[in-house]
Amino acid sequence: MLQSSCRKVEPNSGGIEHMTNGASTRNIMTVSNVITLSRLVLLPFIVYFLLVDKRITAFVIMLIALLTDAADGFLARTLHQESEIGKVLDPVCDKISLIVILITLYAVNVIPPWGVIIIIARDVLILIGSYVLYRHKSVVFKANLPGKITGVIFAALILAFTINLNRLGEVLLYISIPAILGSFAIYLGRYIKAMKGDR
Repeated sequence: MLQSSCRKVEPNSGGIEHMTNGASTRNIMTVSNVITLSRLVLLPFIVYFLLVDKRITAFVIMLIALLTDAADGFLARTLHQESEIGKVLDPVCDKISLIVILITLYAVNVIPPWGVIIIIARDVLILIGSYVLYRHKSVVFKANLPGKITGVIFAALILAFTINLNRLGEVLLYISIPAILGSFAIYLGRYIKAMKGDR
């Protein structure tokens, strides 16, 4: 559960952000946060059009969702709307969208089950770890390069499978395996250090 008190985010050199009391996050419904939440609004439409085999429509909505993912962070920085809730909301929305779309693609026999399992397992473990860190240490990890690369691969393979580029999707799925293992290993190292109180 998100803490009810509003706090500002103070970055440190270790890619970790500690939450401290402040007034910068009192306005939760900022432009950037609304854009972040719009991805969840778009999600049922993506699922519906995948289930009724309207792949191109689903593909277009996915592209719009990806644009909002890029736009929310940019606007938060540009409009000085970076906030505690935004730091938590963005990755949670990303992972919920990823998990739901992968399950839907599996339901329509597009993506192999082993691919769905390893991707979802990684993201669920990261979500659980992030919740524990936030709850007990008031820490939110900043996105790092390996995580961003893995996210790009996930987006590419989902888009490929959506428009029936199954061969490309399978290639990207195999490429994602070392990215999944590497990014998770790095996350685990950061998690252990943060739980110990190291920066």
